[in-house]
Amino acid sequence: MPQSRLKSFLRFFLLSFSVAAIPAALQAAGEVHVWYDENGQAVYSQFPPGEGRASRTIKPPPPPAESPEQATQKLQQQIQSLEDAREDRSLARQSTAEEMTRAEQLRKRCEAARTNLEGLKAGPRQLFRDTDGKIRRFDEAQRQARRAEMEKIIAEDCK
Repeated sequence: MPQSRLKSFLRFFLLSFSVAAIPAALQAAGEVHVWYDENGQAVYSQFPPGEGRASRTIKPPPPPAESPEQATQKLQQQIQSLEDAREDRSLARQSTAEEMTRAEQLRKRCEAARTNLEGLKAGPRQLFRDTDGKIRRFDEAQRQARRAEMEKIIAEDCK
């Protein structure tokens, strides 16, 4: 999970927690009066409005179902779960990349073995580049040994 998403989640949780704490504060205050000011904005207060304004008393919502300690513990578990999931996805991406690299290496090895085998089947007069980069002709025993080696690579890697 990107760091910004985690921060957004934490902000959202803290805001939710703060909003959940407001009803407890309102309950402690007793009656809550609500009225509208001259701009049409709702005003909440534990005191009734003056100047003969009409207000209504509202019942505060019930307190949150869980304690702040439980909410904090639950948040920590969720954060840990998110971090674990992020790490799992990262490991899966890394594993997939390694598998793709390995598959590409096998494909190239298979292709090279097939090309080499075709050259080895052509006959003893063919020129070959040796592992040290020199070009030479193999004698029949060397050619047959290389041919068997290429057939083995094809059998193992070219599926």
